[in-house]
Amino acid sequence: MTVSKSPLQLLFMGTGTSTGLPLTPCLTKSNPYPEAFSDMVPLLRATESSNSPLAHVKGTWNPDGEFPSNIPCPCCRSAVDPDVPEGYKNKRGNTAVLLRKKNKNGQYKNVLVDVGKTFREQAGRFFPKWGVKTIDAVLLTHGHADAYFGLDDLREWCIRQGRAIPVYLNQETYEKVAEAFPYMVDKTKASGGGDVPQLIWKIIKDDEDFEVEGIDVKVLAVHHGIYFHTISPAPGPTPQSTPNAPPSKRIEPEPLICLGFMFDNEIVYISDVSSIPESTWERMSNRSSLINSTDPSILSASETISVDGDLTQANDKNKLPVLIIDALWPLRPHASHFSLQQALQTALRLKAQYTYLIGSTHPTTHFMWEEICLSLFDEHGERDHPDRVQSDWLVNKVKEKVFTSKKGQGIGEEWKNHGGVVRPAWDGLVLEILEGDETKDVERQDLSTRGLVF
Repeated sequence: MTVSKSPLQLLFMGTGTSTGLPLTPCLTKSNPYPEAFSDMVPLLRATESSNSPLAHVKGTWNPDGEFPSNIPCPCCRSAVDPDVPEGYKNKRGNTAVLLRKKNKNGQYKNVLVDVGKTFREQAGRFFPKWGVKTIDAVLLTHGHADAYFGLDDLREWCIRQGRAIPVYLNQETYEKVAEAFPYMVDKTKASGGGDVPQLIWKIIKDDEDFEVEGIDVKVLAVHHGIYFHTISPAPGPTPQSTPNAPPSKRIEPEPLICLGFMFDNEIVYISDVSSIPESTWERMSNRSSLINSTDPSILSASETISVDGDLTQANDKNKLPVLIIDALWPLRPHASHFSLQQALQTALRLKAQYTYLIGSTHPTTHFMWEEICLSLFDEHGERDHPDRVQSDWLVNKVKEKVFTSKKGQGIGEEWKNHGGVVRPAWDGLVLEILEGDETKDVERQDLSTRGLVF
């Protein structure tokens, strides 16, 4: 496949979890601040007894104050408190990106990755600012609501464009779509009286390469937790002791497959992942020689990668320009998502020059994530911010539990020696990749935006 020389742009439509942020129960204080959150971000009270001068800065939690200062969750409070600098970066929709390149006529062709529950809101927030006027194709990662529940909102785009939109997805996701929206896959099941989105279903394999609107796409199948399904036994004689008993069934675990993608051999995008099969590592290594047979076959939620000298001494030409990777929490593992440690280990293994963390949830704020990333190079703790004291506490915990190892070199030291730039992504951020040009920062600050404020 031939890749166009037009720069590839990636626009973050959503960088949050399946719920999106802020969460309404946090805003309404429907329950006390969860005790489990205190292990990650302890409360900082803005009271006279506080020893921190920053506890009295506007934007910190004040349990006796007015809304929104009385919201305990720092992330959800920051999202709605105008006194928090760049608090809008804590408004996180379901993970989704828009990729675009100009065709030979100089017109942008737009490819969406996932159309989740927050698609309509996020499109209204960002598309006018970005000048997005068409949706030319859609890629779906998996069959969860945060990836495809916004498909019905494509109907007006189909009408305005006067054509159907191709949707690329694997068979398992297609079956989930058919269950949730039967009228989309079978027009005879439409009730009538309303418009139905005109979609062309393109079933893709988990190891397929294809081109869409001038963008080369390599499918990267990963695991996103497990689910359990019932297996009936093979036909056979019934035990004599229970001649009329129905054959027993057993419950079998099976990994849920989520599709990541490599775009133009420049960007690896993995939005939801708990483990990476060896076959997918090999597909990602096609642009480099970073995989060898001694590495673990799967990086799971309870495992880590050993990044040895052979992996970290790859040539510059083998570096991956951009990795966009799932990182739910900075300290804890999770059954269905990567943690910060696993995301960083993946970046080291791929020799990513730029790593962007997505899929983070509350109570960790964008500022806290920035400080964690800066602490990899000891550049944190220099900015005044309402989250500063909590952030300092969290950074120290991350250094102790994530960056430091009791068995030799820790990931913190490894990153200082071999790691690239790592940053938290945010809704409205724009990246641009020009093939062969590695001299400039990939972020387009002139295009990045907080979006329309309704």
